[in-house]
Amino acid sequence: MNVKVLKKTDDELHLEFFGESHTLLNLLRTELLEDDRVLIATYDAKFPMMTNPIFRLRTRDVDPVLLLNEVASRIAGMVEEFEEEFRSAVG
Repeated sequence: MNVKVLKKTDDELHLEFFGESHTLLNLLRTELLEDDRVLIATYDAKFPMMTNPIFRLRTRDVDPVLLLNEVASRIAGMVEEFEEEFRSAVG
């Protein structure tokens, strides 16, 4: 996956994702919106098979890069937990 920073300020981050679809971006958006410090978390993918989605994040009282890293770590932990539970369930 390739990511390009289009805009970075103290409270805003715009990223262009190359080769990604709704799967990852919707998960990021959903998890970010659970945080009270997030004002806006959205993405635009007009033609998912032909364009690169743009993810927009606006925060309050936290650097958006730090917050995105926190959320990515939380998601990684959820994936690890699922993997352990799944392995136990299927033997």
